[in-house]
Amino acid sequence: MKIIYYSPHPTHDIVSEVGYATHQREVINALKKLGHQVLPVIMGGTEKGNLSSAGIPAPKNSFKAKIKHFIPRFIWTSLKDFQLMQHDRLAAQKLEEAIIAFQPDLIYERSEYLQDRGVAIIKKHKIKYFLEINAPFAEEMNGFEGYSIWHTIAHKKEQNKNNQADQIFVVSSALKTFVENTYHISSSKIIVQPNCINLENVKTDELKIREIKSMYQLEVKKVIGFVGSIFPHHGVDILIDAFTIVAKVHPDALLLIVGDGSIINDLTARVNSNGMANKVCFAGKHDHSAVFNFIAVMDMCVMAKSNWYGSPIKIFEYGAMHKPVIAPNTAPVRDVMENKVNGLVVEMNEVKMAEAIQTLLDNPALGSTLSNKFYSDITQQYTWEIAAQNIIYAFSKN
Repeated sequence: MKIIYYSPHPTHDIVSEVGYATHQREVINALKKLGHQVLPVIMGGTEKGNLSSAGIPAPKNSFKAKIKHFIPRFIWTSLKDFQLMQHDRLAAQKLEEAIIAFQPDLIYERSEYLQDRGVAIIKKHKIKYFLEINAPFAEEMNGFEGYSIWHTIAHKKEQNKNNQADQIFVVSSALKTFVENTYHISSSKIIVQPNCINLENVKTDELKIREIKSMYQLEVKKVIGFVGSIFPHHGVDILIDAFTIVAKVHPDALLLIVGDGSIINDLTARVNSNGMANKVCFAGKHDHSAVFNFIAVMDMCVMAKSNWYGSPIKIFEYGAMHKPVIAPNTAPVRDVMENKVNGLVVEMNEVKMAEAIQTLLDNPALGSTLSNKFYSDITQQYTWEIAAQNIIYAFSKN
């Protein structure tokens, strides 16, 4: 089968080590492994050094950057949104050129904020159309960027794509409910497909693992680990507070935090003020390929916080390394994890998180049972190849 994978966003490339790039790259590669011809039409770029610059905010020394502070936020946000909609014309043109040249059987689109002109092109050429939704875009952008005069238009564009799609894939049951209720889409049209992992990328280096253990003196420690970006909404502060409780009754425990972000200095100060500097290690940011070496030295892994709609890839990386996982009690987590069956699913506060950590410290056999079950679940249900198979199966039923 011939498939165009269409991603209209001007800056979402396919090669970066970020979530959207990984998702796009892995779905495309998995479809190819199944024997299908896949043409990526990725407006953000498909090669390093050759990424699209359309829609990227102006450099800091530009005139726009200088005047930004003197313009009300909603005007600035609205101007950026207008630029996105103008870009959508170019994206649709590129899509039509690809359709004419490639003659696909299916267009698989990664839905993006304020981008919907591709729909008319797809329907014009009478091609089967699948839509992948990873977030409630209009609401998400309103939360991130603030009010835009195009907010209502953004919802209308989402409505258009949802109405026209032959099949919709969402990353969580919560997002499915949102699409059903907000855009009045039939449940039968929506498939929940959580994020996944490519097990071939889960590789470790024994020499590097020994170096990490030596550097942070982990040989006789029970290591509680976190890997990820460190921003206010990621809950690392909650994890540190939970660990402070745990450390009082488990002096051999150590918290290893791998990553960087805007509040790292605040968290370092927090640790120092609590007298925990010798028990909390900040390892900094590392290339994604090196992250599994850090996970290897952890006795358990924690995802401190997550939003209500997104499917967190991080828990699959933890699980693929046979580590017991503590994760927040959100619908996307519950889609793939069951409390005390393949992990510990807890409320996002320091007391409950501390209790979960102590449970695993006190009962290593439980941790082993949970990690083995989650690893089995991942290999059987949550690989990108399985996700690709689900796309092809849906095509066969349409």
